[in-house]
Amino acid sequence: MINFKNIRILLCALAFSTILFIGSVQAQKYKTPSDTVKLNKEYGEISLDIAKLNSKLIAEKNKTVDLQNKTSSTASEAVTSAQDSKNQAATATSGNTTDTKQAVKDAKKADRKANDAKDAVADEKNNNKRINKLTEQIEKKQKNLTDLDQQRAIIMLQLTPASASEVTK
Repeated sequence: MINFKNIRILLCALAFSTILFIGSVQAQKYKTPSDTVKLNKEYGEISLDIAKLNSKLIAEKNKTVDLQNKTSSTASEAVTSAQDSKNQAATATSGNTTDTKQAVKDAKKADRKANDAKDAVADEKNNNKRINKLTEQIEKKQKNLTDLDQQRAIIMLQLTPASASEVTK
């Protein structure tokens, strides 16, 4: 005797799973097994982009240490140069033109060193911004790869039942 209650539950479960499957497939870019070539091509392109971005990120991170060293050294040089300029200006008050010229020269040198220190700080900030931007781009590409992996899995699920039914024939 056929139990209609079990059949009804089975049909409802099948209908529900079909609706969920169709809903997930409609949101995909690649839906059919014939799309796997395009999917694989895009997957390869994104993987290559990630590799390039990773190499750029490594290069930027390597620059960070150099920029930090440059920032600290130029800051200390600027302080030293400013102190020398101050000392020279104190001696120049005696009225000697040679001392005055040297004081002006030291003041200009101190100004250049201060500008170098300011530029080094700006370079370091820009480097950190580039690192953050590259990290965001890599995360976005990784998410795209994850989406493509999901689409590939759904396409493979479409192939699996067909292959199983052909084997039983």
